[in-house]
Amino acid sequence: MTVPVESAQAESAPSVPAPAQGAAAPRRIVPLAFRAVGFGLPLLSIAAAVALRNAGSAGADDPFVTYAVVMTAAVTGGVWGLWWAVDRHLLRASETLSREAGLIAHGSADGRMGARVPLARYGDLAPMARAINDLSDKLAAARRDTARAVAESTAKAEEQKTRLAAVLRDLHEGVLVCNLKHQILLYNQTALDILHLAGDLGLGRSLLHFVVAEPVTHTLERLTLRVREGRHVNHEHGTTAQFVGATTDGRILLAGRMSAILQEAPEGSDEPPAITGYVITLSDATSDLAALGQRDALLREATDGFCAPIANLRAVLETLEDTPELGPEERAAFQAALMESSNTLSERLAHVTAEYRTVVTGSWPMSDIHSNNLINLIRHRVGADAQYGVTLTGLPQWVHGDSYSLVILFGYLIEYVHALTAVTAYDLSVEPEGQWVYLDISWQGPAVPSGIVDSWLDHPLPDALGGLTVGDVLQHHKSTMWSEPVKGQEGRSRLRVPLPPALKPPSAHTAARSSSRPEFFDFNLLHQPLATSELGRTPLDQLHYVVFDTETTGLSPSTGDEIIQIAAVRIVGGRILTGETFNALVNPKRSIPPESIPFHGITDAMVADKPTIDKVMPQFRAFVSGAVMIAHNAAFDLKFLKMKERAAGVRFDSPVLDTMLLSRMLLGEGGDHTLDGIAERLGIEVVDRHTALGDSLVTAAVFLRMVEMLKERGANTLDDAIRGANMIVELAARERAF
Repeated sequence: MTVPVESAQAESAPSVPAPAQGAAAPRRIVPLAFRAVGFGLPLLSIAAAVALRNAGSAGADDPFVTYAVVMTAAVTGGVWGLWWAVDRHLLRASETLSREAGLIAHGSADGRMGARVPLARYGDLAPMARAINDLSDKLAAARRDTARAVAESTAKAEEQKTRLAAVLRDLHEGVLVCNLKHQILLYNQTALDILHLAGDLGLGRSLLHFVVAEPVTHTLERLTLRVREGRHVNHEHGTTAQFVGATTDGRILLAGRMSAILQEAPEGSDEPPAITGYVITLSDATSDLAALGQRDALLREATDGFCAPIANLRAVLETLEDTPELGPEERAAFQAALMESSNTLSERLAHVTAEYRTVVTGSWPMSDIHSNNLINLIRHRVGADAQYGVTLTGLPQWVHGDSYSLVILFGYLIEYVHALTAVTAYDLSVEPEGQWVYLDISWQGPAVPSGIVDSWLDHPLPDALGGLTVGDVLQHHKSTMWSEPVKGQEGRSRLRVPLPPALKPPSAHTAARSSSRPEFFDFNLLHQPLATSELGRTPLDQLHYVVFDTETTGLSPSTGDEIIQIAAVRIVGGRILTGETFNALVNPKRSIPPESIPFHGITDAMVADKPTIDKVMPQFRAFVSGAVMIAHNAAFDLKFLKMKERAAGVRFDSPVLDTMLLSRMLLGEGGDHTLDGIAERLGIEVVDRHTALGDSLVTAAVFLRMVEMLKERGANTLDDAIRGANMIVELAARERAF
């Protein structure tokens, strides 16, 4: 190991510690004191004798004066003798001893004992010298232990380094370790071989000099978003994600997998772990993807090549029909043969097309994706500087696809729709229907003509790998696209792209609860006064709503149960703004009963470092400010909130609508009025159920369906809805009275 020159010189020369700044050295203070006494006493006696003689009180031969002079001389001699003894046997010896102690501090620890101070040399200071020898022995022992520990640690580090080098050398994948600036910190030989580099990658150089940046940065954004939201804890792939990349010269296509390197937040902090770097494993996918491209070209040629023969056969058939001179038998035989050939070619075309899409979809790297994450990445790609805005709406779903190519595709499609229509506001939402999940780009304006949409299929996508076109990405997902007006929304249009559903959609909890909660009728909470203002007269479809839900330790707030999660989502203009949500875990300052964990999946460890309810409630109150609050079985959630109002210093006085009461008003007392039961009857597909945020989203979708039903029943305004809910509460109160 190389040691800097200055450090080596400093360590090789012994040094004597300097006295503390501002303090005088003992050798200066003690001699000064002795000199002051030694010279001061004679001067004092002489001055006294002169004063007495001048006063005439004693003669020159006064024995008292003589005695004083002699005693003064004796004391002066004694002081100077004492100084000689102190200086020779204490001060000089202690200075020498301090220098020897300094040498010992820099001495070697090769022997069994440390450097020694000869005790006989220091006389009265021998106990101090003996203590220095003891310290020297302990210092030597500590140095030997340190040297042994360093040697053992160095040996272990070298052994681990050798093992790691052997493992990395034998791996078939290239391995690179990078920091967040994409600087390479470690790599193996296989990485050089895969990237076809003759020399070193260069530690400290940017990975993006060798690999196309967009797939790497996009994957890092996905992992960052996953970790920031805490989804990496329960995510199927944890802190890893797959991607497809390429070298910067475009010659090599790469199949990669990125793993985030996490640094846990300080104890007691509410912050999520921080990503400090990442590990990438690479394999050369050029031949595989090239073969896939060849199959694509072959199948495309086969599918397109069938079209012309079929058209010719049908043209011949039409010609024969226009030729009356043929006999009936000949014409019938000819027609039958031509029709049989046409049908055969058509069947082959359908079969080849289906097989082609299956091969393409099965070969291209894909994974299950949560639609909210996909759309958030699309919004990020569009950027804040764009001339148009993108809003995330609707219920989330799980889809199966290549997130990178889909993000590029939808960013491109939004840009082209904007260029064509000049619309500046777009909604992105997903909707399950049959065997597909439709990802819709919707806007207020005319639909895009089908001819223009079809012309986009051949457009190459910027930043896409291998020059993929719009049509290529759609074919990889067995998909197509079209534009159409939105039914029931005058003047609104959308561009629809069907995507495959997730192969293994993760669920929030495998153990579902038999029913959400017992029905709560707290009549003081549920029976509300009418708004009797402009708010109360506002039509339901023009109000601003916040749909919320809580998770708790149990069902009884009056006996000590506490809130452990609050979540909410906005509804504005009849749209669920999935991108505007509130979601907070709460430390209940008590243990969570084990029997309640299967219902909500929240454990003590998950809330241990979270804020308490008095900190979360003001934030939630600010989120719901100015909105009508909506919940399912609202009395349950309101009871918990009301009991914490004083401690949190807030008050919830907004109007509240309960979807359970609205369900009873619309559907009657019979039937299932649980959230799951209502969603099933309304045909709402539930995703991420049994979490506070998931339940809020489902409740929001249920309420939007109910708005139309309420209008049909004559309940058009907020006051109408409150009046109907109050009637249900009154009926329930009378039933319980009997």
